[in-house]
Amino acid sequence: MLSNKELEAGLKAMTEDFHLPNGGRKRLSRLVASHLWWFDAAERRGMSWHDMVGMLTAAGVNGKGGLPLSVGTLSSTVWRARTEKEPVVDNQRREQSFGSEAIQSRAKSPGKATRRPAAPLRQKRRAAPPQDVIDAPTDRRTSRSSPRLTDGDRAERANKDVLAFMDRARKVRRRSEV
Repeated sequence: MLSNKELEAGLKAMTEDFHLPNGGRKRLSRLVASHLWWFDAAERRGMSWHDMVGMLTAAGVNGKGGLPLSVGTLSSTVWRARTEKEPVVDNQRREQSFGSEAIQSRAKSPGKATRRPAAPLRQKRRAAPPQDVIDAPTDRRTSRSSPRLTDGDRAERANKDVLAFMDRARKVRRRSEV
């Protein structure tokens, strides 16, 4: 656990990093990402988000217009920085736990099944249709589902729809002329 002096030194470094030349300010997301260790240490020390906002404000790290940062803004920025950092940690854990040595040692032990490394995340696939839908009769008169349309069928149907609309419009115009 860090001492108060180490937390204050980290806060001072964060403040210096926040203030850029010509009165500019570093983006909060970049500031948090580069000083994420400070927020982790402050939480382990027992500080709340309100305490952290108070310390940052006192040190000169403010939001737009010189107002203190909101608790929601700070906590969500820290949360995003942590989630961006986690995949690297998870991959390192996988490599360590599922390395070739670990797999070989498990394979050598009698009576225990070997464990393969986790597969990379894949996009969700659509569920396959039930077998009765696949084996459905292709005769259009007995089929319950509508047949799949080809591009030519779609164009033909669209033309029929346009012609039917034009016929209805013509009838309406003739009625109004009478």
